Amino acid sequence: MHELRGLDDALTLRTHLTAARRLVVVGEGVLGGEIAATARKLGLDVTLAGLGPAILADQVGGPVSELLTRTHAERGVTLRLGVAVEELASAGGRVTGVRLATGELLPADAVVVAIGSRPATGWLSGSGLPLGDGVECDSRCRAAEGVYAVGDVASWLHEGYGRRLRLENRTNATEQAQVVAANVLGADRPYEPIPYFWTDQYDIKIQAHGLPSATAEVSIAEGDPGQGRFAALYRENGQVTGVLGWNMPKQARVLRQQHLATRPVTTA
Repeated sequence: MHELRGLDDALTLRTHLTAARRLVVVGEGVLGGEIAATARKLGLDVTLAGLGPAILADQVGGPVSELLTRTHAERGVTLRLGVAVEELASAGGRVTGVRLATGELLPADAVVVAIGSRPATGWLSGSGLPLGDGVECDSRCRAAEGVYAVGDVASWLHEGYGRRLRLENRTNATEQAQVVAANVLGADRPYEPIPYFWTDQYDIKIQAHGLPSATAEVSIAEGDPGQGRFAALYRENGQVTGVLGWNMPKQARVLRQQHLATRPVTTA
């Protein structure tokens, strides 16, 4: 059974996948989808199980997640979505399968669990720093006088959105570190990024800007999903809150500049 937290985990998983025939991926988020796609390209028999109704449903919403889910099914991934995993089956100290809450046993030579992560803040208990979903910071990423947080562990107040965010991707860690470095050196800059993430699955590159969500209204701005290339706008309460490109990186960037380049405003 594998988790993917660092380079060593990735190298171990790669070695195991070259010898495995059947892989079960637990988790329908970005990491689960990428692992399933990679394993299928390696020729493995892949089953993906998760509580959500579709792959990336929470991240990109219904129409896009449904299209991605169909793509995985067409590429040969067996899907068990909307059902909980009850336990891992094992024999002789090795995993042999994944048992679902329905009682179905999914046989496996390898299992990857990709169901999210929690900020590692236990070592800060009793420090006096405000802890919740991460280290709680102000809009300058400052948790206390002289104490700042950066990256996955930082929950900060985004003044533009009027809410707290905690982002788990490399782009955020890089951009946030630049603002914190400036503030440590005496600047007084709020951190107000337009969130961004991407994922590559099969021959598909998805790039998401802003805050696309499962509750937003999605419209196709350019291209055609049937042709495998399109850019979509996400709207909530009449405002564009997100832009997504499916094999349309240039168009997605243009739409981002047109609709999201100004200071974000709250959609509440």
